Amino acid sequence: MEASARSADRVAGFLCAFSLALSAIAVARAPGVLAPAAIVVALVAVRMTDAHRTLAAVSVAVGGLAFFFGMVIAITTDNALF
Repeated sequence: MEASARSADRVAGFLCAFSLALSAIAVARAPGVLAPAAIVVALVAVRMTDAHRTLAAVSVAVGGLAFFFGMVIAITTDNALF
């Protein structure tokens, strides 16, 4: 594996971790803004890597679940969506 591919995989791994952290925050705070941002970051990571493709797919799924459950929590507690 060449150096640029390893660097891209490393960056994609960090993007996946950032997306997962952003998804966790989105459940409690502003899911209408943070969860779509987490999904976009995870989709960038999916396109960027071959080695972390499963982790990136999990990050996309977690972002979608964070959006859904964050919206449910925000609606039931009368908090702001954005």
